Amino acid sequence: MTGENIDEIEMLSSSAESSKEPKTSKVVETPTINTKNKRKGKKIVEVVEAKGGKKKKTSSAWDHFKAIDGDKEHAECIYCARKISCASANGTNAMKRHTERCKKAPFNLEKTQTILYFESKTKCNADGTIETVSVPKLWRFDQEKIREALAKMVILDELPFSFVEREGFRMFCKIAIPDFIPPSHTSITRDCYALFMEKRRTLKNFFKNLSSRVCLTTDTWTSAQNLSYMCLTAHFIDDTWKLHKMIINFCPIAGHSGELIGRAVEKCLLEWGLKRILTVTVDNASSNDLAVKYLKQIVNLWDGSVLDAQFLHMRCAAHILNLVVKDGLKDVDNSVMKVRAAVKYVRSSPARLQKFRSCIEEENINNKSLVCLDIETRWNSTYCMLKSALVFIKAFKNMKTKCIPYTKELRKVGGPPDDEDWDKVTAFLPFLEIFYEATLSFSGSRYVTGNNFVEEIFDIGYTINRYLDDSNVGLKSMARQMKMKFDKYWANVNNVNVLMFIALVLDPRHKLRYVEWIVRRSYDPSNSFALCHRIKETLTSLFEFYASSQPLASQMKSSSIESSGHGDGGIRKLKGTNLRKDFVNEVELFDTSETTELDKYLGDKCVRETDDFDILSWWSMQTMNYPILMRMARDVLAIPFSTVASESAFSTGGRVLDSFHTSLTPRLVEALICTQDWIRASHNTIMVEENLLALENMEEG
Repeated sequence: MTGENIDEIEMLSSSAESSKEPKTSKVVETPTINTKNKRKGKKIVEVVEAKGGKKKKTSSAWDHFKAIDGDKEHAECIYCARKISCASANGTNAMKRHTERCKKAPFNLEKTQTILYFESKTKCNADGTIETVSVPKLWRFDQEKIREALAKMVILDELPFSFVEREGFRMFCKIAIPDFIPPSHTSITRDCYALFMEKRRTLKNFFKNLSSRVCLTTDTWTSAQNLSYMCLTAHFIDDTWKLHKMIINFCPIAGHSGELIGRAVEKCLLEWGLKRILTVTVDNASSNDLAVKYLKQIVNLWDGSVLDAQFLHMRCAAHILNLVVKDGLKDVDNSVMKVRAAVKYVRSSPARLQKFRSCIEEENINNKSLVCLDIETRWNSTYCMLKSALVFIKAFKNMKTKCIPYTKELRKVGGPPDDEDWDKVTAFLPFLEIFYEATLSFSGSRYVTGNNFVEEIFDIGYTINRYLDDSNVGLKSMARQMKMKFDKYWANVNNVNVLMFIALVLDPRHKLRYVEWIVRRSYDPSNSFALCHRIKETLTSLFEFYASSQPLASQMKSSSIESSGHGDGGIRKLKGTNLRKDFVNEVELFDTSETTELDKYLGDKCVRETDDFDILSWWSMQTMNYPILMRMARDVLAIPFSTVASESAFSTGGRVLDSFHTSLTPRLVEALICTQDWIRASHNTIMVEENLLALENMEEG
């Protein structure tokens, strides 16, 4: 803006100030602001006079300066904090000249110039205390890196591709990074897919050098577009003894038959170069049984199958427990249905919820939580619903007597829950809690679950047997139904996958004696003897398999001697006659009293139980003590005992393939879901639903 423009604006302002009534006048001009990177723009300048005659600062120079309290002669640069004269006699020319040459203004920065900034990091001191420190770092503008970060944001936060063309995002970029050119939705789509291909190539190279075996979980799902998808997830422990869960395939399949699933898994494994497979965990469905049977034939043709893949099939324990609980819920299903209807009523509208709150206040129930809805097909959510409802029994009874619409509405399901219904639910909930905690325990995908699985499962069986003699007729009947379903999967010792016991043996706190004790407590004498014998045989066979996959110590020593004997000096020859040599060879050949590495491990004392015991850390330090068992433990402890890791991908798939994104191709869907799993740092699922209690507290505040 020129000095003449400023004078013209001041004359207009003084003229308005001298008038009796406040006026507002506008002067439109098109000034040009020249900067080092030759950015140009037009600006409409308005001169506004408020009541009281005080002139507002409307010059474009004030976009880059702020007023200083108590100093009307100077203004402070918002970039470098330098004070520049803004006296009325000089106008804002000095401010504009400073803006053009300010080195810290973002539009004046060279693209190769770096900016110093501080990043907060957590530091662990020598005394064990945790401290947050600021670490200086350099930042340089890089269009490509910002584009890559934007692609990651779109994938991680499940944003639509059109997000990059929205007005708010472009406004944000203009203020935060003026030099950044936001891409179009077509370009960001290509960026996301390119990121998927890059990560995929990196992971393929990683799997080529992976020394451990991979355990798989797989499940199928039908989208809102009536397309069937299969998710395949790889679980493994790397050379640094870190457990990984990684989605490697999310592809459409032609149907849910066993052969189609098996062929789809085979194709994916060949594509990734994964042939060293230990187990495949699937839901308990006949189609999955056929799929694993097909895969067993395929894996046996590949190098690296373990003991002819006889332990390949692992049934999802969470799915089996779901069936067990559903059979037990039959006796209290009517009571559960009434409680569910009551919860739905009070959560169906704000007016009903407010009425329920008034009943809570009348009953003096001091609890800030609220009742939660459940998903009828998931008993875990049913447990949470019943648990939250039992806290407000008195409030529900109050609703029954004082709220006529509540009583009329619940007549559709037989009326509101009465005392008998609440008694049944109260008696059943502690029983259901055992299943709930067990399912959470062995459904984790970021920590080892194999060493706890046997304990959790057979503890449930022990609890069911104990409730068979309960004085409560309802609980006794419920336990009887559950036992029939429980025994269907775990009573037959010939159908049990023995690897779940091997995982517990490889826990140095328990070992073989504890496993045998659990088996004797859970089966009759004949079955317990047969299962213990099978566990020992499998443990020995598995150890011999891993021992044969690498040279034995004696063979390595013999090879070293033979190779060294050809050089100068060599190794000192064995003293003694030929008879002595033959005797030593015969003893080494027929002497079976030698203690193996497995015998040494089982004979050593168990590790003391501690709250912070980390089984992976313990095995990572046993390279010298148990080199063969260490490799075996790394594979067995990676076995997942539920398909939750694969099922969780369908939650993301449902959000990606919602009714507004039907045009996404299956290949692009796979790219979004897999890449999100690969780059997510926190590994926490995105919570679409808002926290209702937090919103209520905010409204009250």
